[in-house]
Amino acid sequence: MDVNGVQLFIFPHAGGSDLSYRSLERKLQITGTTFTICYPGRAKRFNEPFAKDVPSLAKDCMDIITLNRQHDLPMVFLGHSLGALVAYETIKCLRTSGSGLPELVFLTGRSGPCEAPVNMERHKLADGELITHLSAMGGIDLSLLTNPDFISFFLPVIRNDLRLNDTYKYCESNRFDIPFVLLNGSNDRIAETQALLSWQKETLGICIHEFLDGGHFFLLESPDFSKKISQFIHRYVICTQLPYV
Repeated sequence: MDVNGVQLFIFPHAGGSDLSYRSLERKLQITGTTFTICYPGRAKRFNEPFAKDVPSLAKDCMDIITLNRQHDLPMVFLGHSLGALVAYETIKCLRTSGSGLPELVFLTGRSGPCEAPVNMERHKLADGELITHLSAMGGIDLSLLTNPDFISFFLPVIRNDLRLNDTYKYCESNRFDIPFVLLNGSNDRIAETQALLSWQKETLGICIHEFLDGGHFFLLESPDFSKKISQFIHRYVICTQLPYV
């Protein structure tokens, strides 16, 4: 195994795709490979039906990981917002199937899975109300939200993703033994601190929580995010696998 690098799998936010994380991938200061998962119904998978629930989406992600896994590199997950929930359920799928688990997990912009969403009706908002909600959240070029062609394609995608998040049913399971790193925007009004810290209930490993400047999409905006990712990977993955001399 190459102790100088990792394979990082990124799980996008609601409405996001692999295209949403191209800029972040370029900024990440890690050795190895980065693979952003594309959920069905968008980007290169636009002709596929949407996922019906989070567990089925997690199974889809597990299949993608299995197909693209580089076994000579330690595996790391990074999930943002809805992606944090999908990453969590994907780890459960991997454990059930007897597959290898990630050695470090970054969870950003979402409360722990045992916490009910603050707003469980977002996917039912009228188009205008949903666009207003998305504008307030950030993470998307506001000019696109006034483009009829973009809206006609994007709203069904984001609406289904919000439905997945808002209707998620938590099923308690055995804790993982994996380090969790919780990174969140200091001005993120979506995930409250206590709800974020409930991720601690899901792992026996160390669970670290830090704030970085920014809102809900701080990871796409903060210049410090890529540095933090690199530092934690080096500390909890690379250094732990270096041979003793």
